[in-house]
Amino acid sequence: MKKNKVGVIGVGNMGKNHARIFSKIADLVAVSDTNETLGKEVADKYGARFYKDYSQMIGAEQLDAVSVVVPTHLHKKIVFDCLNKKIPTLIEKPIAENTKQAREMLKCAKKNRVLLMVGHVERFNPAIVKLKKIISEGRMGEIISLLAIRVGIAPPKQASDVALDLGIHDVDVFNYLLGRVPDKKRVLRTKLFSKNTADSSTMILEYGKITGVIQTNWITPVKMRKLFVSGTDGYAEIDYIRQKLILRDKILNTKFDGSFYEFVSISSKATEKEVYVSKKEPLKEELVHFLSGVKNWEINNVSDSIEALKIVI
Repeated sequence: MKKNKVGVIGVGNMGKNHARIFSKIADLVAVSDTNETLGKEVADKYGARFYKDYSQMIGAEQLDAVSVVVPTHLHKKIVFDCLNKKIPTLIEKPIAENTKQAREMLKCAKKNRVLLMVGHVERFNPAIVKLKKIISEGRMGEIISLLAIRVGIAPPKQASDVALDLGIHDVDVFNYLLGRVPDKKRVLRTKLFSKNTADSSTMILEYGKITGVIQTNWITPVKMRKLFVSGTDGYAEIDYIRQKLILRDKILNTKFDGSFYEFVSISSKATEKEVYVSKKEPLKEELVHFLSGVKNWEINNVSDSIEALKIVI
């Protein structure tokens, strides 16, 4: 079977992983980066051609698909150039600096009848895929609340906003798991270091009677990526990094007399089990999905990405 010829624009921390995976699942023919030393290093490693100017790359190469992995403020122009060349394009989240730009990108994709997909990679985390199935089957009853914690001392090299860079992951996951967008939102930002817009944020989202809370920062001296979901019939915990899913079922026919010790006793009886999750690299799953849809321009997640963006900005 003939492999798709692909290119990667931007081979920094995330882009080099796109290049690595594409070299295994497709025909990585070219990469582009303004950092010539870095770009040539990645190109040589995977046997691809290097271009310092991305416009030369998309003009010279016959690409079946391209990943755009550059700072957000550069997204619009590069994506427009790729779409106008009718190249199916995957762009890393967030889709744009604002919803106006994002809608213009979607309009451009529809006009050219070419696929545009946004890289919300946590949707492809096997633990999230499994939890989505459990919730859809009603095994947790009615969802009551969601809490996401995404923290760790790893600030970006360029000035940024932690809610936009990190928190948007969990906004998209909440919307995905619940199958809807929130009715109300409140985003609290804290700025401790002058270079960033916000180093810490707490988002409170209301989905009818369901409450979602997202805590994220670049300050906590430990890296943590966790999700806690409460339902009327169950409770789930996810460790994104370890791709581990713990499910606690509701305790049936248990009387509670109101004492603290009885409460502790009941809590200890909760049925806890680790749900089997077939561990996979989420980014690889995302890129495989992207390449499988390059012929169908109508299959995209841009509308979902715009909704997530609206919440965090």
